[in-house]
Amino acid sequence: MRGSEATKLGVILDTSGDRAICRFDQAALLRSRSDSDADHLASSSIGGLVKISVGSLWQFATLTELKAGRADDEVILAEVEYIGEGPVGADGNITGFRRGLSAYPHPGDEVWFATSEDLRQIFAPPAMPHIQLGTVYPTEDVRAPVLFDSLMGRHFAVVGSSGSGKSTTVTLILDRIIGKAPNGHVVILDPHGEYAHAFGDAAQVWDVGNLQLPYWAMNLDEHCEAFVASEGESRMIDSNIMAQCLLKARARNAFVNDRTRLTADTPISYQLKDLIEALDEEAGKLERLAEGHRYTRLRLTLRQFFSDPRYRFIFNEGYAGSSLEDLLGKLLRIPIADKPISIIDLAGVPTEIVNVVVSTLARLILDYAIWAPRERRAPILLVCEEAQRYLPRVRSHNTRLVTRQLERLAREGRKYGVCLAMITQRPSELSETALSQCGTIISMRLNNQHDQDHLRASLTEGARGMIGAIATLKNQECIISGEGVPVPMRVHIDTLESGKRPASDDPVFSERWNNGVADVELLVETVRRWREER
Repeated sequence: MRGSEATKLGVILDTSGDRAICRFDQAALLRSRSDSDADHLASSSIGGLVKISVGSLWQFATLTELKAGRADDEVILAEVEYIGEGPVGADGNITGFRRGLSAYPHPGDEVWFATSEDLRQIFAPPAMPHIQLGTVYPTEDVRAPVLFDSLMGRHFAVVGSSGSGKSTTVTLILDRIIGKAPNGHVVILDPHGEYAHAFGDAAQVWDVGNLQLPYWAMNLDEHCEAFVASEGESRMIDSNIMAQCLLKARARNAFVNDRTRLTADTPISYQLKDLIEALDEEAGKLERLAEGHRYTRLRLTLRQFFSDPRYRFIFNEGYAGSSLEDLLGKLLRIPIADKPISIIDLAGVPTEIVNVVVSTLARLILDYAIWAPRERRAPILLVCEEAQRYLPRVRSHNTRLVTRQLERLAREGRKYGVCLAMITQRPSELSETALSQCGTIISMRLNNQHDQDHLRASLTEGARGMIGAIATLKNQECIISGEGVPVPMRVHIDTLESGKRPASDDPVFSERWNNGVADVELLVETVRRWREER
């Protein structure tokens, strides 16, 4: 006997490779709804767990659908999705858990409530490193473990509609990660300047005021993205000109030696005057005279960018003597100096150049990981907020380069110890190539049906049935599925201390419009910041 009749829900009617149709006793379900026992409540709610008696095993499944039977029946039809199994102990509860099934239930096999003890076994903190983000729904004390290495060993995504708490959840995840591994290397691409407030002394914040991203660190494609505006065949010609001249400029650097395999992509510094001189030399050749306007246009564009103060953090002639080692050390926190997080505040970066900046940073991180000695390589976590901006499902000429670089990182990064965390409110607009590489998906409330449908295809076994609950998740709730968790689970996320929350709150109109803060001094200060761009 597996348990009392009071805990029995019903029987299997039909089964397939990943799910089953069950007949539940209506009276048992009604009792569970009025029962104060969390065991019963957990099993009778959509997304809850039930267990099936199969020989000496308990097989567990997620409840995904409930519907009435025939009008004259006191039964409920239910659909469940299989997730795993474990042996039955002497007390009737599970004594261990593993994902997947070794044998399938047959019609007539009994379905029971999962108990709190079952949940504790399934979600027991593993011996391997893990972090805890909250409690398993709808329990109050069963903690939800996220496997540290499985989460980071493959990329992960955090998705949710605006206002669902994505930024706070990301902050909680990173806070738990650096709490577990204080010598980590985390880089956050922050387009709205939200995270600087969240990590305090644990983070180094870089913005257009203190970031020094030397122009020569860009490769050929990034130079062309910044300086070549033409399209089609004309762009190909201009790009070839840039390649020839850029190679000449790099070759004039005194640090180039015989062992350097110099190309237009080699991260060797050069001076702007050398690139201009190379353009002049090429333009002066007899066979180039008919194409002189191309060289003139490139020279004028270069001068324009280097003279515009908005771009001084990257197009600055003073950076010709800067060091790649120094740039990587600051960006990747090597040495960490008690600041394992590097926040790149992109809020002040001009729109025209922001994709080039993100592309350059992502490529530098991956190239560093590729060339670092394998036995001493330090893994890196790159967090990309508003990922759909840089990894759109449908590419445009403005995003072609940054999308290519980040997709390359998504495909190859984990081989070299680079984890990409994609944060987005529109998973339907995110690159399928990138999303398909995510081993773990953390889903918060999604209101858009198209986003829900797109996400369903990316979820793992046992989680697709939960997609129906995505639209009704409360704030501080999420569904986690994939390699990073023992089984897909709905989680009530821990409350983050107020001092660690990102600056992502929406303005409160009723307060702002009643306190009279808008005055002449506000206008003066705003215009000053606007002109100085800081």
